[in-house]
Amino acid sequence: MELGLITFGSLLPDPATGTVLTQRERLRDVVRAAPIAEELGFSWYTVGEHHFGDRDVIPSPAVVLAAIAEHTSRIRLATGTTLLANRDPVLVAEDYALVDLLSEGRLELIAGGSFFPEPWAVFGQDPQSKAVRKREGVELLTRLWREERVTWTGQFRPPLNEVRLQPRLTQDRLPLWISAGVGTDSIDLAIAHGLPMVVGTTARPPLDFVDVFAGYRRRWTGSGRPDAPGRLGAASHAFVARTSQAARSLWRDHINSYLSVNTPSHGPARGPFDFDAYIGADGPALCGSPAEVLDKLGRLHELWGHDLHLLAIDIGGVPYADVHTAMELVASDVLPHLTGPAGAAGRASTPAVSAGA
Repeated sequence: MELGLITFGSLLPDPATGTVLTQRERLRDVVRAAPIAEELGFSWYTVGEHHFGDRDVIPSPAVVLAAIAEHTSRIRLATGTTLLANRDPVLVAEDYALVDLLSEGRLELIAGGSFFPEPWAVFGQDPQSKAVRKREGVELLTRLWREERVTWTGQFRPPLNEVRLQPRLTQDRLPLWISAGVGTDSIDLAIAHGLPMVVGTTARPPLDFVDVFAGYRRRWTGSGRPDAPGRLGAASHAFVARTSQAARSLWRDHINSYLSVNTPSHGPARGPFDFDAYIGADGPALCGSPAEVLDKLGRLHELWGHDLHLLAIDIGGVPYADVHTAMELVASDVLPHLTGPAGAAGRASTPAVSAGA
């Protein structure tokens, strides 16, 4: 199983000191962490897209990834997620083809739509059209990246007549993943286009997603596709320190602060924040010593059989020095146990967690 990092550029006061970075300082931290992640051996560095909220300051991951591309050479540069349901697919195709070119073919784009109400309101879009917009966006983006010239008519943007995208993707494969939740629309969309999928597993108990991962493989096989099912990814809010006590002590107020600001209005109602449940065996987050985090990653892999796991470490105003230390601990004490021969799936307490699923 590959391990990557995901950042949303969240900008919140440090709950212990009240210190808050400037927007420029926060963005510089996001960019300077990428080459360190590469040096430490992480497979992906993923930048999220949010608009108009109070905590996240990256509305255009393409700009940030272009900056990161100049400071890295191997790590995959990803979006988590690109709001394709809210954006013009033609502009998305152009912007991220540029990122692929500047990074010499290291782009991975995860396509989704906003969970927050503000983009739908500001962009004048009906949130009930999310699934249809996402489907149309994926279809057009796929054609623009694969075909030399595209003639196309859809529902949400003006038609195209013999349009040739410039620049072209550097890599031959389509660097496109579908973002999914607990529903089946995204699964069906991914399978229809033969695409891998990343499941947003940060906010619900892990057991809620067992049927999503299994359903993707089952529906793929049942669709009659001759190829093997695509790769599957997951994500977690996470923090690691040398001891369980240190990790919990430092992270408790940070994650509570993060989850209390600008959260989606839909979905299950949230009661008082239960930190112990959130990081516990049945909770969605990872927090503790490297051994604890390794064990939980192993249990999640047992449940889901996924190929990629993204860790959101730098959220809630965690100081950069603590983020850096957590990255180093994951690299030294977790990463070596997550890469093993195909078929070596098992608990993280066994020699290795499989790299394949």
